[in-house]
Amino acid sequence: MEWFEVVSTYAPSSTEGLSAYDSFRMWADHNRVWIIFVQLILVYYMGFATRVRMPILKTILLYVLLFIGALIFGILDVQLPVKSALLVAIAILVIVKVRIKPEGSSRK
Repeated sequence: MEWFEVVSTYAPSSTEGLSAYDSFRMWADHNRVWIIFVQLILVYYMGFATRVRMPILKTILLYVLLFIGALIFGILDVQLPVKSALLVAIAILVIVKVRIKPEGSSRK
C-alpha cells in the first residue's frame, strides 16, 4: 500500500544482517493493514456471522467496511497492540466454537 504508509514500529538491531525474525517483523509492519483485515474477517465470521451466504452486494459492502476499519486499526496499531488483541479474540472464538460443537450434538 504505497499510497498509505503507516509508520514502522520495529527497528532491527543490526541493519547489515537481518535474522529471520527481523525480516518477519519488517514484513509484518509493511503489511500491517492487510494482516488486520484478514484478522477482522476471521473474527466476523467466527463470532458474528449467522448465515454463511449473503447477497453479493451486502458481502461487498461488508468487506469494504471491514477494510476501512482495518485502515483505522492500522493507524492505531502504531501505539496500541491491535494485532495481538485480534489474535486473542480469534483464539477465544476458536475455543468457544470447539466447546459448543460437542454440546450441540449431544443434546439431539
